[in-house]
Amino acid sequence: MSDKENYEKVRITTGGIISPLITLALLIVFWRLGQKWIVVPVIVFLLFYYMVLPKIVRGKAAKFHREALQLLATGKAAAVPVLAKKQFLLQLFGPTGPIDAKLGLAYSQIGDHEQALGCLLNAIPGAPTHERPALQAALVKALFVSGDLARAQAEGRALLRSGLQLPEVLVLVARSRVGLNKVDTDTFGYLDEAESSSPSDDVQLMIDLTRIDAALATGRKPRDVPDGADSTQRFLRVWIHLVRGLLREKRGDPEAAAKSYTKAVREGKEERCWFANVAHGRIEHIGRTTGATEELKPNDQIDPAMRRKKKKRR
Repeated sequence: MSDKENYEKVRITTGGIISPLITLALLIVFWRLGQKWIVVPVIVFLLFYYMVLPKIVRGKAAKFHREALQLLATGKAAAVPVLAKKQFLLQLFGPTGPIDAKLGLAYSQIGDHEQALGCLLNAIPGAPTHERPALQAALVKALFVSGDLARAQAEGRALLRSGLQLPEVLVLVARSRVGLNKVDTDTFGYLDEAESSSPSDDVQLMIDLTRIDAALATGRKPRDVPDGADSTQRFLRVWIHLVRGLLREKRGDPEAAAKSYTKAVREGKEERCWFANVAHGRIEHIGRTTGATEELKPNDQIDPAMRRKKKKRR
């Protein structure tokens, strides 16, 4: 069976064999009893269902595939979920893999990695070989952002072993290893290889942040976050604020660190990025050690009654 047919593979079960035989036997019985008004419509329906409908569904699937790829290629990923919702016939009678594959890539592009994760996990097992690398790369990113570092490392390394040395995947594997306390030559090897592959600005920033995280994890002197570090990717902005906070906390300025952590929490609130969870934990730690727990909380996490008391004291 070719790759193009992978999404449409159907396992033939015992029920799948017996059900048509039972249906045929019942039709024969009804026909002999003179109940042609039942038999004829059922035969027409079965002919449509097994011979006409599959062709319609394949045509719809091919059209969705072309339109979704066009949207993804032109930076209009946010329109893919809208397009998918309109595929009523595909959702009822077609394989779910192709739709989930495009949705997974679209959600990954727009930064909704939580939604992407479920779609990608469903799409990858039956995806054609030529589509899998892009889906697997997006899966590694979704697992990483969600905080499943062990699986992000495993999936990333499996993809890299296939021969595709994608710079972003190399960095995500390296940073996952740092989070798993595996700061070794392999970790730095991934970073060096990513850096030698002419990475994009975002990937270069990820490399710099990972090197800082690795230095902090091993007690070495870390470099500073690059001046003007920023990104259109939300999880990367959360990461930047977290690292700035860690550096400021290490240099003995807990108040400035807490401000950076607060920015990380706010930035990562919608995406549920694990960096935001780490930042929240650091805020609580600073609050316990300085006795200023409420003052360090982001405004949207302060109890309203406490906020009113603070205003009265002023």
